[in-house]
Amino acid sequence: MTLAALPAPLPSRAEPGLESVRLDKFLWAARFFKTRALSQQMIEGRKVRIDGQPVKPARAIRPGTVIELRQGSTRRRIEVLALSEKRGSAPEAQLLYRDLDPPAKVGLFEDDDE
Repeated sequence: MTLAALPAPLPSRAEPGLESVRLDKFLWAARFFKTRALSQQMIEGRKVRIDGQPVKPARAIRPGTVIELRQGSTRRRIEVLALSEKRGSAPEAQLLYRDLDPPAKVGLFEDDDE
């Protein structure tokens, strides 16, 4: 086998060819949560929403999806720019999404029942 026949390595920040990724895997890969189990727990605890609605961990997301999530007492809105199922470095993870809430607009969910 020659070197030309070997496939090029995929960048860890985005995986070409992926059309969708599970929400829990994306949030873990983008470093919003330290473990995938914690990502699943937060989603099941209704701390993550898409289109204002709580979702399940297996929800498929695509580039362009807007996700609302709560981390502690702050709310974040992000737009998915690229997909990955693999966790990379923090700078690479930041290339997967765009933060839609400037720091001055970050706040609690309006209808939060806690």
